[in-house]
Amino acid sequence: MRNEGEKTRGTLSLDEILEMRVEDFMKKYRPPSTTYIIARPGTKLYNILKAVATGHPQIVIVIDENRRPIGFLTDVHLLKSLQLRHGHRSILSSFTVSRYILPLDKSLNIPIESIMDRRPPVVRHDQKLLDVIRQMVHLDVSAVIVTDKDDRVLGVLTRRHIIRAVLNILLGEPLIIDFD
Repeated sequence: MRNEGEKTRGTLSLDEILEMRVEDFMKKYRPPSTTYIIARPGTKLYNILKAVATGHPQIVIVIDENRRPIGFLTDVHLLKSLQLRHGHRSILSSFTVSRYILPLDKSLNIPIESIMDRRPPVVRHDQKLLDVIRQMVHLDVSAVIVTDKDDRVLGVLTRRHIIRAVLNILLGEPLIIDFD
């Protein structure tokens, strides 16, 4: 229950925040759109790496023709896949796909579906924020893909955004969207 001071300031209690539906939380405390990139099957790794290098996405979402998530990549996936090959100076000298090491010039042309994780961390827009947080902890992921009733991508919620938004709300501070 809120006291009178909280009512006049318009702040919410922690319980009220955690009981919010994801869709409502995202509308009120808008996550930055720069936390993710949308890609389609067939997109070459080169294009993904170029987009990652010029922005700061935490997740690359691979979607089908109906905008439903079919896979994803994170910076962890990319770091695990990129490795230094002995005898070369560049850290990008080779790229590992399963058990095969490809020269960089060939590996940049592989389609994203060859390396994506086919189990995207998806939550529904009508789930409670508390349930999403529990799911993120259980899956040990830093970002989840939010979908609508037709399983189409609406956006991404990151652990960092949730924590900063909740702390700003509880402290009565304005939400600062600059996350970098």
